[in-house]
Amino acid sequence: MSREEAIARELVERLGGRENILSLDCCMTRLRVLPRDPGLVDQAALKKVSGVKGVVQTGNQIQIILGPGLAQKVADAAASLTGGATAQARQAATPAASTGTSTRDLLRKIAGVFVPLLPAIIGAGMIIALNNVLQRTGVVTPETTVAGYSVVKLLGVLGNTIMGFLAILVGMNAAREWGGPPAIGAVAGAILIAPSLADLEMTPGRGGLIGALIAGAFMGWLYRQISRRMPDAINIIVTPFLTLLVGGLLVLFVFQPIGYYLSNWITAATRGLLNVGGPVAGYVLAALFLPLVMLGIHQGLTPIHLELINQQGVTPLLPILAMAGAGQVGAALAVYVKTRDKDLRQVILAALPVGILGIGEPLIYGVTLPLFRPFIGACIGAGFGGALIAIFKVGALAIGVSGVLLTLLVDRPWIYLLGIVVSYIAGFVATWLLGFDESRVSESQTFTFGD
Repeated sequence: MSREEAIARELVERLGGRENILSLDCCMTRLRVLPRDPGLVDQAALKKVSGVKGVVQTGNQIQIILGPGLAQKVADAAASLTGGATAQARQAATPAASTGTSTRDLLRKIAGVFVPLLPAIIGAGMIIALNNVLQRTGVVTPETTVAGYSVVKLLGVLGNTIMGFLAILVGMNAAREWGGPPAIGAVAGAILIAPSLADLEMTPGRGGLIGALIAGAFMGWLYRQISRRMPDAINIIVTPFLTLLVGGLLVLFVFQPIGYYLSNWITAATRGLLNVGGPVAGYVLAALFLPLVMLGIHQGLTPIHLELINQQGVTPLLPILAMAGAGQVGAALAVYVKTRDKDLRQVILAALPVGILGIGEPLIYGVTLPLFRPFIGACIGAGFGGALIAIFKVGALAIGVSGVLLTLLVDRPWIYLLGIVVSYIAGFVATWLLGFDESRVSESQTFTFGD
């Protein structure tokens, strides 16, 4: 039995057994589990499982922090133990669990739409970064060819194509999150970007990704409502027909304009916030981002980043928010220098490399949050970097990476690197001054946040 299988087996047991797991999903660093009965979950034992860096409960969802790489392997092993709970994710959820209306539940659903898309978005983002670096350094030009094909254009196809069809994928995942067949949501997204809309004097893509998210969610919800009321004998034919007919018309004439105006409002509000607030807005945004990561709802901001890129070519928010990870690195370095606890030092050394690359959960749950005051120091330090980034209006051309790797995707790389260094230093100094009680990190932590 591999290490991942052993961890998965123990986690399933501590979660109340396979029968108690309604859905099991994962992002880059954590498992997200929806138990049938949260009372059967042994959180005290769960946080002691080998490899677990922390446990967060938000509402009924249990998030188990394992770190990059391990999370996906354990999720795959756990899915085989639970009979494929990952594939059933959320569709098997109880009505109470799947139709919550709180802000946190909504953000979790939005994260559920975009988190599965991150591997493709990250891969495409890195190809865009490679294309940018090759052109900036003069290694290739638009005239450089391989086997008669332009290198710049080939990399452009690999890196940019997903953006053209992202509305379909967003609609597909949104329908699933709101209880309908993914294919129905994919149709909603496809309708919004259909070239034939021009024949109706409509603009393809006018609703943006916000429109695709709303349209896919509505189509999934509508399919579920119609299916519940349709006799079994005609359900398989009439339900999809009515969903596409009624829902498709509403997508065109209601959700497309709603998405358009919401997208424009988000872009204008972001631009106005940064133009008016300047460094103060940058400080506040960067300083408050770590709590969102802590709650696991930071992926709910993904559609905003993507919409900003769609409308103005860059997202100014991502470089600002990325300073949160840099502040955390500075805080962790302060703890490393100040502590005499060998185990704590080893935890920091293990988590620092991925922290520098922008994956902050291992440092959050293994170091700064259990010690608490270093977490505050990290937020303070992040704010200084965010203020600098806001002053110089640094923008990211794509999303999917953070930390030092984001340097490859921003329009002002040297300013971005300076912001990282400022956050490192400020996070270090703030944490050094605040101090900490290292006895608080004697074991993994459990954090509970109600709705």
